[in-house]
Amino acid sequence: MDYYFDTSSLVALARYYHPFDKTEGLYEFVKNKFMQKEILVLDAILQESRFTSQGCVLNAYPFIEENKDLIIKTKEMMPFSTKKFDNMLNNNFSVPALVKSTDPEKYSILKQEFLNSGDGKLILTMFNRLHDDKDADVCVVTEESPYSNDGKGFKKIPALCEIVKARCITLVDYLSQTPFKVII
Repeated sequence: MDYYFDTSSLVALARYYHPFDKTEGLYEFVKNKFMQKEILVLDAILQESRFTSQGCVLNAYPFIEENKDLIIKTKEMMPFSTKKFDNMLNNNFSVPALVKSTDPEKYSILKQEFLNSGDGKLILTMFNRLHDDKDADVCVVTEESPYSNDGKGFKKIPALCEIVKARCITLVDYLSQTPFKVII
């Protein structure tokens, strides 16, 4: 299975698990999964990771940045159906109350910011992957809850995954499904 990690899951891994990894078992596990392309990181997520929580992700797991050829490039990525994806953005992905209270120019800016964000690129990747192969064995790993509580114009990753029919799990669920075991 391909596990696409978002920024929040990488930060949680680096902040809450890595400091207790005295034997470097977790470090080696994550490195191996990344090198085998089972843990996938988008360029937009890598970029956000550089500036989130003082860059703790790349401090804990420098191999992510060192292996740029394993980072999924999304700069030129387009949806398989621009019209369908745009309709989903406007009608399903956005928070209706915020959109109604925002003038069209500001909404257009918010929409572009979302599309350029790690979350937007992650959902676009899922949208395209699942269109190309409806049975693709893909999953998003995130620490976000499905409930919007941050005043942003677009829904959270778990809610967006549900819309595009992508599987979504937490970091704890991911780790519990793997053969890696934490020993304290």
